[in-house]
Amino acid sequence: MEHSTLKIEGMTCMGCVRTLTSVLSALPGVSHVTIDLESGIAKVDHNATLTSPDALSHAIEGAGFELI
Repeated sequence: MEHSTLKIEGMTCMGCVRTLTSVLSALPGVSHVTIDLESGIAKVDHNATLTSPDALSHAIEGAGFELI
């Protein structure tokens, strides 16, 4: 299990948090997602053999947010 901490830009409300949590949780191998709106930090627990950091990045950008 790998733990990734990601700084995300573009979230403005809890709707953004719910959308991004749903998108990340749907990726294969992702077991837990926690996102803090105020800090813009997402913590993702995932199986690195099923979900790479690139896959997390693509999912975030595909949902309309920016990984910084």
